[in-house]
Amino acid sequence: GVFGVFYYRSANEKTLRMLSQFLPVPVEELLDEFARGDTPIEICARTVRVLRSLGARHFYFSNLPHKGTASVLKQILEQAGA
Repeated sequence: GVFGVFYYRSANEKTLRMLSQFLPVPVEELLDEFARGDTPIEICARTVRVLRSLGARHFYFSNLPHKGTASVLKQILEQAGA
């Protein structure tokens, strides 16, 4: 299978709650992670690591920034150990 990983850019609660009307969003957990100082790249990489630990090997990423996309994706994959 192919697994989708959403790149959450910020801890804007209003945006996260609106987005949760369309797909499952762990709003409280994301707010906690951002409050701890975790970056969007760290959060996304952690998601990939967890999915890989469960046996997932194929991913697609949603909501990556329009500028610097390749750099952000490279950082996510490096931090995920992929």
